Amino acid sequence: MPNFQVRDTTPELMDIEIVDFDTLQKCLVELAQANRLSLAYRPTLRFFGRLLKEQRLAPSRPALVLDAASGFGDMSRKIDRWAARRNIPLEFVGVDMNPWSARAAAGATEAGRPIRWVTADLFDYRPEGGIDIVMSSLFTHHLPDAMLVTFLKWMDATARIGWFINDLERHPLPYYALKIGFRLLRRHRFMQHDGPVSVASAFKRRDWIRYLGEAGIPLDEVRIEKWAPFRLCVSRLKPLAHAP
Repeated sequence: MPNFQVRDTTPELMDIEIVDFDTLQKCLVELAQANRLSLAYRPTLRFFGRLLKEQRLAPSRPALVLDAASGFGDMSRKIDRWAARRNIPLEFVGVDMNPWSARAAAGATEAGRPIRWVTADLFDYRPEGGIDIVMSSLFTHHLPDAMLVTFLKWMDATARIGWFINDLERHPLPYYALKIGFRLLRRHRFMQHDGPVSVASAFKRRDWIRYLGEAGIPLDEVRIEKWAPFRLCVSRLKPLAHAP
């Protein structure tokens, strides 16, 4: 049984096993289904609603949104549909280290949408014109503490408007719910293993306060918000003087 007072360091199978495209695509589709069922898109949609309400999205030019470790790309597609219904100009670039992710995401994306999929190391990616918003979903719990602080520093230095992290809260209830549920649903063995491991390696509020302090990010400019069921999201909007 994990000690839910501290982050678990058990690696996820999707991070350490090399698989073929069909296997990865199957897992990514199952993860997107789990995201829909767990209402995972709501916090990120609310963040973009806040950007709109606070007039951070200029109608004169599209803001570039970088989806960090984009995987299947379902978060970018969800935000793109939200923006299209409101005539908000956004462009997206999904960046992931795994080349199969870009292929799977491209295959699930409607032709003509302002979304690109790139295989690259996040920290080396420098698009022309810069990045306005960085968002990530279920990515930060994959990172060890030191790398997570590096990621926070990178996001804060890179995003002109702001950034949003959508991740899990470390808690025994979702851990055992996923452990039992994915087995009963006969999900892929990666999902059966990685689902509960993801929860065990996720966060408490105190973790984020420590990471933000180590990254030198002002706590009074950051929101740490709980979302049901068992989501813990972190965001920052840059002071208006730094927004375009």
